[in-house]
Amino acid sequence: MTETEQPTNDYQFQRLIEGMRILIVGGIPIGVLVAGIGSRLAMLLLRITSPDSVVGVTSDDGFTIGQVTPGGTYSLLMLGAVVGIIGAGAYLAVAPWLLGPTWFRRLTVGLASAAVVGSMLVHADGIDFTLLEPIWLAIGLFVALPGLFGTFIGSAVDRVSKPDSWTTRGRRRWLLPLIAVGLFPLTVPFLLFALAVLGLWIVVEGAGHTRRWLRIPLYALAIRSLWLLIAVAGLVALAKDIDALI
Repeated sequence: MTETEQPTNDYQFQRLIEGMRILIVGGIPIGVLVAGIGSRLAMLLLRITSPDSVVGVTSDDGFTIGQVTPGGTYSLLMLGAVVGIIGAGAYLAVAPWLLGPTWFRRLTVGLASAAVVGSMLVHADGIDFTLLEPIWLAIGLFVALPGLFGTFIGSAVDRVSKPDSWTTRGRRRWLLPLIAVGLFPLTVPFLLFALAVLGLWIVVEGAGHTRRWLRIPLYALAIRSLWLLIAVAGLVALAKDIDALI
């Protein structure tokens, strides 16, 4: 290794560590709050508004309707933490291609999340959207939750990414990620996968390949068109499921 390679490798390693910090500190809290606690509150509300016959029925996600246990709640929070990491990674991937002022970027990410993730959650078969009532409330809640998550995840990631963020001061830089992962240890496999993907991206970017492509206008147009196509496909699928349910 030459003297000129060492700073480059150090810089890439620092970027890798910083990227993982952002995924953990920016993603896990929002996932736990919105996807975890938000889902628990949504299911509680639907239990209240649905007939008593749904109590004890196992939902499509494996949870017993009407039953609130510490283990079940923690499992839901763990799922939210995983969703937070995935969402933060997705936002980092799409953020360079977003257009407009900050409020518009937040809005577009939120709407796209509502359409894409909502189409995955809302389906015409199964238990959740055939027994729970009213149907419009069940659909609305499970479309609104990913929409809220998409809106807030961008703000959280951007704030954590700032050099003067309170999350980077002193021991907080390494203590906060350790606490988050310690509370939700099943996120480790997803973090290892994210580490591999991020590391590969940093190496490819360091070789200059991505910078050459970014200078091509048609490349930027193609990437933005792809993200738009994914959002539109999600919206179409969501509309079909809603039509089948209503």
